Amino acid sequence: MGALATAPGVISAAPSYYLGAAEVMNYLGCRENKAYEVIRGLRKELIDAGKLYPGVPQGRIPKKYFLERCMIEEV
Repeated sequence: MGALATAPGVISAAPSYYLGAAEVMNYLGCRENKAYEVIRGLRKELIDAGKLYPGVPQGRIPKKYFLERCMIEEV
């Protein structure tokens, strides 16, 4: 897939603006149930503040908010 992804005229996949449990597990080094607990807590904060509509996909958190809230700097 490496050669195909860099071929001329190939458009790369769009970046994801939401993180799921697998990505949260990678960032925090925790288990799946803890990752979902973190996601639920952060989603509740955003919904209570009126910054997130409850219809946004369940089990996912905006990447920017997660990184900011957990004080993680992406390089």
